Amino acid sequence: MSVVTLTDTRPTGADDVDRAVLRALAHDGRASWATIGELAGCSTSTAQRRVTRLVEDGSVRIIAASDVLASGFGVSTKVRIRSGAARADALADALARRPEVRFAATLTGSADCTAEVVLPRVGDLTAFLSTIEIDGRPVETEALPIVRTFTAPFTVFPGDALATTSPTDPASAAPTGGSAPRSATANAPAPDPSTGEGVAPLHADATPEERAVFAALVHDGRKPLTDLAREVGRSEAVTRRTLEDLVQSGRLRIGPLVAPALLGRTTELEVWISVAPDRLSDAAVQLAGHPSVHYAAASLGRYNLIGQAFLPDFASVYTFTTDVLGALPGVREVDVTVQLRTVKRMWSRIDDGRFLPTSDASALALA
Repeated sequence: MSVVTLTDTRPTGADDVDRAVLRALAHDGRASWATIGELAGCSTSTAQRRVTRLVEDGSVRIIAASDVLASGFGVSTKVRIRSGAARADALADALARRPEVRFAATLTGSADCTAEVVLPRVGDLTAFLSTIEIDGRPVETEALPIVRTFTAPFTVFPGDALATTSPTDPASAAPTGGSAPRSATANAPAPDPSTGEGVAPLHADATPEERAVFAALVHDGRKPLTDLAREVGRSEAVTRRTLEDLVQSGRLRIGPLVAPALLGRTTELEVWISVAPDRLSDAAVQLAGHPSVHYAAASLGRYNLIGQAFLPDFASVYTFTTDVLGALPGVREVDVTVQLRTVKRMWSRIDDGRFLPTSDASALALA
């Protein structure tokens, strides 16, 4: 009789020191190791060693992230795809290889696969959607362009008190209670979505230099300034000013992208909600404020509110659906899908729950 051994290769849980270091990185992803250690309440060598281990383990990536619409980098669209379950994995893998795709996963339920694509203009969607096919056969797609995002990267980690900035006290999250000075590359305080406005669009027009800096830091937010300037093709002084302007304005945030399993989150949901237009802002703010929700955005189409949640386990889905989604105002329809296999997040490729190393040669379509 053969015995089958099941091995779980997902990242193991973070301890208190890991979490403190992640908080510090979310405050300022490009800070020196001495500053990271000070904010985390540990030594410089411990801070550097912990981050190196988490990155090498595939549990954490330190990246640049942005609300692309608000910051003038492009237009984000969520795409739901019906391909048939047998073809979903191959389709997700193919989408993940495309530089304009920021997120890709297979799903349960009414869609087999989903992707988030970032394009220069919403009018570019037609050409992109026409290329989604398997074995030369087209698949059924539903595009939902994002018009307002109500969450900001790195301000709240799923299900954990890892908020690192607040509108009133940027240093309040330092574990030691100290007041570390805000550097030129510290993430700007996140907008307060309780006003009902969410993350207010800046209607910015990104310059070629800003696009190049963003593209260069998407896969390595701590890229040395010398290397960054060389890649952008500008002097170090110009590159430094461009980076500081992006970060201080809140258009770019640099921090840790964390594998959900590292924080004890084993179930990932994508929720699609139809809300009465006059209640959309209230529902979006309420959804974004839940600690398990790390993404909430208003969209166009059949579903005008999209969220992503990381839960401790599959048994938590029922309570989240009834108590959280059921309490949102103005809801007309809810479709809860489970992410079966996530292959790309924030432009970072994933295999079996771990972030894969990326080459600097991997291009970003917006550059």
